[in-house]
Amino acid sequence: MFAAMDRQRALRYSIATVLSITGLIVVLALLQQLLVPVLVYCFPGLDTPFYDLGLFGAYPTHDYLSFNLSSPRSTRVRWHESCDRGNVFIDPGGPSTDHRGPMILDGTGNLVWTSDQYETTTNLKVQRYRGNDFLTFWSGHKAKTMGTGSYYMLDESYEVVHKVDAIGDGLKADLHEFKITNDGTALLTVYNKTQADLTAMGWFRGKNGWIVDNLFQEVDIATGRLLFEWKASDHFNAEDSYMTNPFGGYSEGIPFDFFHINSIEKDRNGNYLISSRHFHSVMGIDGKTGEVMWELGGHSEDFEDLSDGLASDFSWQHDARWLDEEAGIMTLFDNGVAWPHVDAPYSEGRVIRVDVEKHTAELLHTYVSLQHARSSSQGSVQFIDTGEGEEHVFVGWGSSAAFSEFTTDGDLLCETHFAASASFWWERVKSYRAFKSVDWRGTPKAWDPSAAIEGGKLAVSWNGATEVAFWELQGAVIRDGQEQGGWKELDIMDRDGFETLFLLPARSAKSDSGESYTHFRVAALDAERNVLRTSNATTRAPRGFGAYLLVITSAVLCVGAIVAFWQYRKRGWKTADWRQYAQSAVDRTKYQKLW
Repeated sequence: MFAAMDRQRALRYSIATVLSITGLIVVLALLQQLLVPVLVYCFPGLDTPFYDLGLFGAYPTHDYLSFNLSSPRSTRVRWHESCDRGNVFIDPGGPSTDHRGPMILDGTGNLVWTSDQYETTTNLKVQRYRGNDFLTFWSGHKAKTMGTGSYYMLDESYEVVHKVDAIGDGLKADLHEFKITNDGTALLTVYNKTQADLTAMGWFRGKNGWIVDNLFQEVDIATGRLLFEWKASDHFNAEDSYMTNPFGGYSEGIPFDFFHINSIEKDRNGNYLISSRHFHSVMGIDGKTGEVMWELGGHSEDFEDLSDGLASDFSWQHDARWLDEEAGIMTLFDNGVAWPHVDAPYSEGRVIRVDVEKHTAELLHTYVSLQHARSSSQGSVQFIDTGEGEEHVFVGWGSSAAFSEFTTDGDLLCETHFAASASFWWERVKSYRAFKSVDWRGTPKAWDPSAAIEGGKLAVSWNGATEVAFWELQGAVIRDGQEQGGWKELDIMDRDGFETLFLLPARSAKSDSGESYTHFRVAALDAERNVLRTSNATTRAPRGFGAYLLVITSAVLCVGAIVAFWQYRKRGWKTADWRQYAQSAVDRTKYQKLW
């Protein structure tokens, strides 16, 4: 009997514990949904710390009435008006994102363009080819740290003009690099599983081990002809890699990624600059023979470091670029981290001068995020022309969902987080690189502005259109498919972010024909108020029973409140009487006396 009672107590205790935890979760959820917005409304300064703590979620988003996809609701943790010009190009990815597609934001974080027509994408940016600007990006299947896919080039109407693939049997373009040269060629990375002698690595690895061999190719965009190819395995040995993987190399299913090339540049002499993340080095490659001409960082001793090691101690780096070839100045993103390897307290952008003839290297500048982001993967550094006669430095923090803008001397001007910084360590949201451009101009060809009505408001947007300055609301009477008197201008508004809202005229408003407007549309206008395109025509829903019921209920409540107040004033509702009634609710006599 006692055993049965103990089981009952244990069951009751378990049920009570579960109910308590569930109740706590519900209370916390209600606080998050109700209290946090109220606090932010009353104290706007709390928005950024609440955002970064994740109180709005790991990846807060904007949803739109006139557009079916969402965009990040970013927060600006530091802002300077000089960062307003230009557009930002990212590829949000990670387990918390709604869709993994290319995305353009304006300088303040509002959506400009995105698409879900492609698989996972990386490396979205503006590149110039034969005198025209193109949106370029990789799209395909991402498997851990490499990808198999193709590169796409979209014109200003967002139509695919070129598709570039790797050359060779079974080879696919990798996600890490697609760089268009001044010669009209493309540099791209290829990750290829192949067998190699891994005996020197030990731990029972043999002659028939497996590696991820890293290639880069130069391909003519117009013809698809292969012009140059280089393989890491022809010049480097897997046992010299800084990467450790106790399971890598034994089978084709888990090959050892010993080199990990992630950027390629071609200089004016026809030679190449490449970055090897797993060798902690950048290298100069002869454009004719493929031989390694020099190496900075890693195991190399080719350069004397004039900055006490700070010019060559980078690790797990990305995005090595020539900034000034003649002066030997390059930029790179120093991750300093590749979990579980931690070689630096935080990540940073770097500017380094190398003198190939004198074999010296010197650190010139570093760029550090406001919260000292530690990005274990990905990242980029870009010098940009602001269009106002000065340069800024734009840094994408890779696996940390943020981008920053600096003066060339390293002063932080602006920093934007497009996910909660509390989630950076978990890499819930990331973008392989982030770029900024003041040159992109887009006018979609395949789709028009989109309008939708909800309640008494009309929302309008045009995904990808950069030249819209104003929206013009128009109304018409359409009966049996025929316009009665044409479309009439009703209102005009400045474009306000991605989606602009109009208040519709009252239902009683009449057109020139004396009838109420039945349909509405919006015209997109440029800065000179020329019509670019018009949206779909839409109509507001007729008032249904629910709307009338709401009106009737509201009226009844109002009348009831008035009657109750009148009775209170007339009969003198006393507090003492009310307390008596409350103490003995079943006593009808007292209830009668109360009134």
